[in-house]
Amino acid sequence: MALEQDIAKLIEASNDLTTIVDNKIQDIDSKVLSAKSTVDGYISQVNSYIDSARGKQSHFRLTKNQALIPNADSTFPLHWSGGFVKSAKVVETVTTGVEVDQRSALAREFLQAISSDAKYFAGSFKIWELEYYPNRRGDNINTSAYLMYQYLRRPTVITAGAVVKHIKGVVPTGHWCSGLEANQPAKICGQLIGHSGRNHYTHCHPYVNGAGKPETETGIIQVALPAVVTGDVDLTKKQWGQFAYLGDADQPAYN
Repeated sequence: MALEQDIAKLIEASNDLTTIVDNKIQDIDSKVLSAKSTVDGYISQVNSYIDSARGKQSHFRLTKNQALIPNADSTFPLHWSGGFVKSAKVVETVTTGVEVDQRSALAREFLQAISSDAKYFAGSFKIWELEYYPNRRGDNINTSAYLMYQYLRRPTVITAGAVVKHIKGVVPTGHWCSGLEANQPAKICGQLIGHSGRNHYTHCHPYVNGAGKPETETGIIQVALPAVVTGDVDLTKKQWGQFAYLGDADQPAYN
């Protein structure tokens, strides 16, 4: 009888201990969840601040002639080097101060890409059509070609971008053509480029990876407002436009 009582007491004590442990576990779980919720809240606040700060950055242009003013003989945009572009021509001059319904469909398409389909915007610019080779002709046919570019001094973080529309041929990629899609409406293309060091330079040319294609199989794109600017521009939010030029005194911006 005494043994049975002892066993009963042990069972009761075990049950009590189990209840205490369960309660402690629930208490710990509750505190962990509460702490996690607090941390998640802090993380959300930090992310929200970072996102808002990203949109508040000042960006300055490192390349010249974003409006693509032609050179003296109107064969190419001033200050831009040709790369493996076969031919170039202005297809549209998009002018501020014009009523929206009086603009061409192409002009409106390019303005819509940067949320500027209105009567007034930052300043007039030109849309160029570039015909380019699929690879480096006269070189190694398996070597990528590249499009127009500029030399620029390279700070730590830069964003290359442009409004681009693919017409035909190999789709260029990288720099101000990054993210371009075949046969789609004009869109902001570009990429964030991070570099170590500051006393360096780069050339902002998209690549044409048309290895093995015949020289006659050229491609065509239409482009407006190409540039490289300082800092991180959120291109997913159509945050592109005409940026203030930051350069040497003897190198005019040609806005």
